Amino acid sequence: MFKKLKILLVLLFCVCFQYSNAQVDFPILTEIVTDNAALFSESETLELREKLRAYEIETTHQIVVLTVNSLENNTVENFALQVFENNKLGQKEADNGLLILIAKNDRKFRIEVGYGLEPIITDAFSSRIIRETMTPEFKKGDFYKGVDLATSEIIKLIDDPKYREEFANLKEEGSEMPIWGKVIIAFIYFLFLLLCIVAGGVFLYKSFKQLISVFRGLITGKISIVLFPFLFISSLIKVTFSLIFIFLPFPVGGLLVFIEEGGNVNVYYFEVLQSWSLIVTPITIILLVVLFTVLPLIIAIFTRSNQNFISVMFSFLKIDKSFMSKNFSSSGSSSSYRRSGSSYSRSGSSYRSSSSSSSFFGGGGRSGGGGASGSW
Repeated sequence: MFKKLKILLVLLFCVCFQYSNAQVDFPILTEIVTDNAALFSESETLELREKLRAYEIETTHQIVVLTVNSLENNTVENFALQVFENNKLGQKEADNGLLILIAKNDRKFRIEVGYGLEPIITDAFSSRIIRETMTPEFKKGDFYKGVDLATSEIIKLIDDPKYREEFANLKEEGSEMPIWGKVIIAFIYFLFLLLCIVAGGVFLYKSFKQLISVFRGLITGKISIVLFPFLFISSLIKVTFSLIFIFLPFPVGGLLVFIEEGGNVNVYYFEVLQSWSLIVTPITIILLVVLFTVLPLIIAIFTRSNQNFISVMFSFLKIDKSFMSKNFSSSGSSSSYRRSGSSYSRSGSSYRSSSSSSSFFGGGGRSGGGGASGSW
């Protein structure tokens, strides 16, 4: 009886596993505007199609609109990306596609931008269009007006560099932070800076001291050659983390200033990476090796005994327990972590275009996940 029950449970698990891995049947688009959720009237759908088709013919940029009833347990970001990739929106080399996805029942929507348009329709621009143009109209229930205004805004941003610059420099109404807010943020940042420098400095001092002890133990035979690499790497990791902790406030502070000046976060990260590539050079790496390997070794050689001169000696396996207890008693403790697996079930569903014609085709474009999402 128990054996049969086990077999039944295994079969049930297999069925559940198969069900949980079912793939969503993402829509294959045959029109530049596909209103599966019936959010637009027939005339509104036709007007949007004519507008976006004309723009595609003129510029080759594909601005596509899709409405669905449900995201089928997907995130709006993943759903939009899958639709974009499956339909290859935009032209193959230009990657100049853009998808506006609206999920009726989930009350979520997203602007998904292709690689080629990401430098123009940035995440900040997409987010702003969602907040200022689409969300207010969607809350009123006027989805056509929200999409129509958003597509017009996107077209203008793509075509008019001057307007794009004005749009980037224009402060959102009510977005200016009051002076007291800036003072509070500055005070919190100062405390954060002080905490990181003091705590990181103390931890760096202890870690570097432990690094010296590792070399001292090696050259005096108190730490075995076999154990040395593990203790050395452990101490080096601690030193690295302490340095990260000390310097962490500086990029954070730069980010706060950059955002306050209206900069794009993605651009800031790109600039930080560029600066980092200039800092991390072969000379820098050599200096770090000298600082955290040669210098501790030299200090260990000249301070291997505070009283008597001890000759250099090595031990292959033998260790000095009293030395280990004195210098590494709190160096770490073992712990175990358990992770519980989770399965995400997806139910398949199919979508049909509101039009039987097949006049729309993606041109082979791709998206890097850029854009913004919203809800109403």
